[in-house]
Amino acid sequence: MRTLWRSRDFRLVTIGQSVTQLGTEVTSIAFPLAAIGLLHATAFQLGVLVAVQNGAFLLIALPAGVWLDRRRRRPVLIATDVVRAAALAAVTVSAAAGRLSFGLLLVVTAVMSLMRVVFEVGYQTYLPSIVDRRDLVQGNATVETIRASGQIAGPGLGGWLVQLAGAANALLADAVSFLVSAFCLARVRTAETAPASIDQRGLLHQAREGIRFVWADPVLRGIAATSALSNLLFVAANALNILFLVEVVGVSAGTAGMIFSIGSAAAVLAAAVTTRLARWLGSARVIWLSAAVTSPFSVLVLFTYDDWRLVFFVLGIVVSGGGQLVYAITQLSYRQAVVPPEILGRVNATVRFLVMGLLPVGGLLGGGLGTLLGVRETLLIVAIGLTLAPGFLVFSPLRRVREVTELSPSVPASPLPR
Repeated sequence: MRTLWRSRDFRLVTIGQSVTQLGTEVTSIAFPLAAIGLLHATAFQLGVLVAVQNGAFLLIALPAGVWLDRRRRRPVLIATDVVRAAALAAVTVSAAAGRLSFGLLLVVTAVMSLMRVVFEVGYQTYLPSIVDRRDLVQGNATVETIRASGQIAGPGLGGWLVQLAGAANALLADAVSFLVSAFCLARVRTAETAPASIDQRGLLHQAREGIRFVWADPVLRGIAATSALSNLLFVAANALNILFLVEVVGVSAGTAGMIFSIGSAAAVLAAAVTTRLARWLGSARVIWLSAAVTSPFSVLVLFTYDDWRLVFFVLGIVVSGGGQLVYAITQLSYRQAVVPPEILGRVNATVRFLVMGLLPVGGLLGGGLGTLLGVRETLLIVAIGLTLAPGFLVFSPLRRVREVTELSPSVPASPLPR
């Protein structure tokens, strides 16, 4: 059995992403604490920071895909890491000089958000340059295992760093992690193929090509629809889950935290077994099965009460969340394997725009319906929607084949018809 760990370049990229993910989770704790402890930020100001953190996907995801398809991705990834390190260092230096302001925090948040979008779209497009298409599931599963592991260890580490060094100084840990990532990427030896030609057509025209490419292919269309709807509903549920456990079910805050820690640990396991599942079920079959089989388990959350039936909540978030992670890894691997390199950035950006752009909408949807209908009733609607969402995949060509290599996009890479 082949293993990616024999690849020096893959090891370098993975080390960089491991360190960066841990640093990012530290920042998720340290950044709001810096705003609260140093600037006495209000709830409204914290809300503005969160909105800015997620707003870049709506603003630049599609243009970023066009821009990345015109150039080599590795230098761009290195640049985004360096810029993010400098932005975080600016917060620490300003705090030390007594010049930190909410305006500066807002600017740094915007810079971090913009760089995140460029890096994530670029990284998804760059990975096939150093990983054979047969190993893409394993490569993406490794990244998701790192991400889930960081979500377990990072917040605790961040809390200790804030306590020992202060919130602003703790941000330096993330700044250093971005520099480590940039160094690792700079050491990669595999030559990245330059774009065959620089397309001089307008930005809007090229962005539309990515959208039309996704729309014209039934598999990509099904993936985009399922991903967008599932993400919308998961965010709506996440907006209410803690409230549901603490206020409706009546568990303690400590118990609620333990339950969600179990969910994070299960995510590590799901990412770790994705490669084996893809080999066992088939790289195409696992995409729709992972979503269709596990999504109905979200209904179990509705049977949760403050007794032995807490196990229903655990099963609901562990199985449905784990299945969504397996689905996310395998559908990304499909895009990377079958979409022509000259348009892969735009295709990834289109899907990222649809999926991540709905984050604010999902939160508002969950909060609004929870207020109007009740928390348990809203979670029922969410569970029904999650159960139905994989239908776009079940009735796509994915269901008729075992491996993604048996499929190819239904549309040519370029030029696309007007």
